[in-house]
Amino acid sequence: MAGRPLSRSTAFSPAESPDDAAAAALAAAVAYLARAARSRAEVARHLEAAGYAAELVDATLATVGARGYVDDAMLAERRAEQLMLRGGAGRLKVAFELTRRGLTDTVIDRAIAGVLEGRSEAALGRNALQRRFGNEPPATRAARAKAFRFLVGRGHPPEIVSEILGEDD
Repeated sequence: MAGRPLSRSTAFSPAESPDDAAAAALAAAVAYLARAARSRAEVARHLEAAGYAAELVDATLATVGARGYVDDAMLAERRAEQLMLRGGAGRLKVAFELTRRGLTDTVIDRAIAGVLEGRSEAALGRNALQRRFGNEPPATRAARAKAFRFLVGRGHPPEIVSEILGEDD
């Protein structure tokens, strides 16, 4: 049975050793990480869904972490920067996205603070508004409401949006 592919399960047959299962789990994790940067939680969910035991998942996460294949802090920083600076997202949307990916609150807070360092959150919101609606500030009440919904929908806190649009209503 030398040509048989490695099993994804952790139930060992007499011909399959724990080393084979560990190698298969590592190969599955590396293949998953090769497609895109992932958090530790995402890799763990992927391996658990593939049928690997919790102990094997933990060992595999330790291996890929030690090799530098998984770095939650770096992933959070890059994703926060991408969403906020290029995508016009606010901190609430970024926090939601990173939480969904299984990152801790501490890592998320540091990533958002890193992006906002030396930048005004209101200025980022103004840039998003300008890219969407142009240079002219919203003149009518309906245009202001549309701009408000747009910015809040992008994850900007309402108090920042009010600061951006002014309080003249």
